[in-house]
Amino acid sequence: MNATRKRNKKGYQFAELGPALIIIFIVVLFPMLDLLYLSLAFASGWYCNHLVVREVACRDPLSANAAQQAATQAWSDTGLAKFIGAKTTDVSNTISWIGGSPGSTPPPSSVSVATIVNVQPFLPIPFFMKIQGLNEPVKFSYAAERPQEEKGIQ
Repeated sequence: MNATRKRNKKGYQFAELGPALIIIFIVVLFPMLDLLYLSLAFASGWYCNHLVVREVACRDPLSANAAQQAATQAWSDTGLAKFIGAKTTDVSNTISWIGGSPGSTPPPSSVSVATIVNVQPFLPIPFFMKIQGLNEPVKFSYAAERPQEEKGIQ
């Protein structure tokens, strides 16, 4: 008996193509697309936190809530926020003052803003358990501190 066999040229190798494509798409391609999407979503959330802390630090401490709402609205109008499908209701900002409080003497020396952004996955992948980023929303948390530039009119 001959140990070497010639390859059959009738197309039997196509039977292996279907399972291979399923494995490539579900195990490799779709999670990679989700990972790229989540990295853009993380960058977009960081940008939101940056805008809010900058806007709050540049305004009078007594108008901090209006400043953070304006900055969040400005962020939700950008292309990054529209791409990830985030709205102002998906963002939560917490403002804390360091070295004082609004309206007190001396005024606060700096402001800290903690931001939480909820992001839905780009392609929800069916899986038997809940995994953030694959089939469940992800919560990204950010925190930034900046010196208070506007001390209010004394």
